[in-house]
Amino acid sequence: MLKKYIFMLFAIIVLLSTSCTRNSTVSQPRVDRSGELWAEQTNIDVNGTDKNITTDGESAQLNDTVVPRVDFPVVEYKRLARKGRATVRGMIYLDDGYGGKVYGKNTRLYLNPVTSYSKQWYDESYIQGYKLSKADSRLYNYLKFTTSDGSGKFAFFGIPRGNYYVIGSVNHNGKKIRIADEISVKSSGTAQTVLSRSID
Repeated sequence: MLKKYIFMLFAIIVLLSTSCTRNSTVSQPRVDRSGELWAEQTNIDVNGTDKNITTDGESAQLNDTVVPRVDFPVVEYKRLARKGRATVRGMIYLDDGYGGKVYGKNTRLYLNPVTSYSKQWYDESYIQGYKLSKADSRLYNYLKFTTSDGSGKFAFFGIPRGNYYVIGSVNHNGKKIRIADEISVKSSGTAQTVLSRSID
């Protein structure tokens, strides 16, 4: 009889501990297939990758007219791999022209696959300084995000093979100076890049 009561008491303790464990489970943030955290879509402005407004004193804004973007190439984007095994590492900074560097500390960076859509942005907005119409929200699904550390170093993980624009910015004297570059990523290993430009 005593053994029966001991067994029942043990069963009740096990049930109570299991219930407590289930209730204490914390929901995890959304993670993409490569294991890298993605920011919530409501917090992302895909136009933030644009150099639509010059902030570094250049007269690159050639025309106030908004240039319409090309149609979002759905088929082209569907062909892109969503996960990979490569890593992209780099550093972002401004060169002051005297041997000094202003590092992009704790800044958000984007990895944007090179397509006909992103190439228009790079050529007409980043290089030529034109303002483009609002980007298609579907672009968000193909961007990778990361944040640099206190010395301007950054890394993207789980990147598929292909060509990408790496985009970031450095704050200097109250101005946000955008920097972008095109890189090529192999199927595995590490691609190194340096995002830098001279302070005018």
